[in-house]
Amino acid sequence: MRFIQPYRSNKLAKIFFSIIASIGFVFLIGYGFKWHDHWQQIERRGALVVAVRESEGIYWPTGQSFTGLEHDLLNELERHLDIPIQIFAVRDLDDLYRSLEVGAVDMALPGTSILSSDWPVSIPYATTTVGLVSTGTDLPAQQERRLGILDSISHSDVIPEALKQTAFDSAIYEHGRLSAELFTLLEMGDIETVLIDKRDFTLQQSAFPTLQFSNLDLPERSLNIYFSPSEDGTLINRVNEVLQLFQQSGLIAQITDRYLGSALEFDYVDNLTFEKHMRSRLPNYTELFQKYADIYQMDWRLLAAIAYQESHWRPNARSPTGVRGMMMITLTTAEEMGITNRLDPEQSVLAGAKYFSSLKQRVVPEIKDPDRTWFALASYNVGAGHLEDARKITELLKDDPNRWVDVRKHLPKLALKDYYPWTKYGYARGAEPVVYVANIRRFYEKLKMEYPTSEELLEPDRLDQLPDSAIPIFPLLQ
Repeated sequence: MRFIQPYRSNKLAKIFFSIIASIGFVFLIGYGFKWHDHWQQIERRGALVVAVRESEGIYWPTGQSFTGLEHDLLNELERHLDIPIQIFAVRDLDDLYRSLEVGAVDMALPGTSILSSDWPVSIPYATTTVGLVSTGTDLPAQQERRLGILDSISHSDVIPEALKQTAFDSAIYEHGRLSAELFTLLEMGDIETVLIDKRDFTLQQSAFPTLQFSNLDLPERSLNIYFSPSEDGTLINRVNEVLQLFQQSGLIAQITDRYLGSALEFDYVDNLTFEKHMRSRLPNYTELFQKYADIYQMDWRLLAAIAYQESHWRPNARSPTGVRGMMMITLTTAEEMGITNRLDPEQSVLAGAKYFSSLKQRVVPEIKDPDRTWFALASYNVGAGHLEDARKITELLKDDPNRWVDVRKHLPKLALKDYYPWTKYGYARGAEPVVYVANIRRFYEKLKMEYPTSEELLEPDRLDQLPDSAIPIFPLLQ
């Protein structure tokens, strides 16, 4: 930037203006003034105003509320900062960055990665890589190759590298495109590939099972909270303190597992099979799942996901170990649940719902949902006794026995001679419930997408236009 000085002030003028400024300063001292830093202004306002990208797995309406990694992170920040957070959902990332620039919001979570930034940002709360998503098919030799862009700001450093490392001719950015929209355009052939973070792809992978992701030869990148260029550091410091606390306590790992744990276990072939059975088999039993899920106060889609994992929705399924039916019930469990015919779909679904409900009630009160559900599912597979052994091993090894993300790490030790002889219930194939729970979580997410409830039409407060720039972030003179 070049500064032009049109003329030189003479020495007398300088002295005069210095005297005037000094008198003014003394006057302000006499009458009193108070500087308010950014955090003090937020406290006086009574709310922290945040813009967040609206997308599945990040901030998305589900049920009576919203879900997503960034949504849950903001909930925890609100609790630890002890101040209400007003959230605006943003589909157009240009609006998100513009709202920061003009001071319309205090901070923003685009949910996309950066390598370095000219903006003030928090410490990272996650990491990912950036790459290209394609259909995997060869393109005609003469076809112009178009690279779809999700975030032209955070990924501005990657776009030239992506064009350099590939044979693509141009990069296309359209305002307000969701990642799911870009993947749909890709499947339709309107664009040839999409430049995106691997995390975004993973969150959408089950909905687009034929698409493929390939990493670019670039360093790992971080996900951060963004702040205005004029941020004075008081808000950043508070947010960073809380994020460090979350990392040390394992809370961020737990939130990440909540949304990426099942997605990371994605199996392409099994997913296609599930979609085929969801069309052909599930409609025959939907009413049964709804009936007994309602009786035992659970989501029918979760009950259906358990049944699919157990039998692929086959009422006559059986295993060499003697479990049979839609929910693969043992003879002992059938007697306990009061059914006489395990091959009857209605009796099997009744027994499965009743049994799962009883297992969930037996989970210790300290464990809250969604972990409570994952623990009950593990019990359904390996038994409550073996699960309790795994919790004790987890505690012995200084991890949290009330968090699924920790316990699942130690469940496989139930099959090791170093551990199982010292447990109450002995040897168990502890790796099986880990896979079992991951599969059900994946099927459950697919069913929620396919069969949304009426309450899931809830709409967020959207940043369809910029609010008034009424959130000053410079110290104010009062």
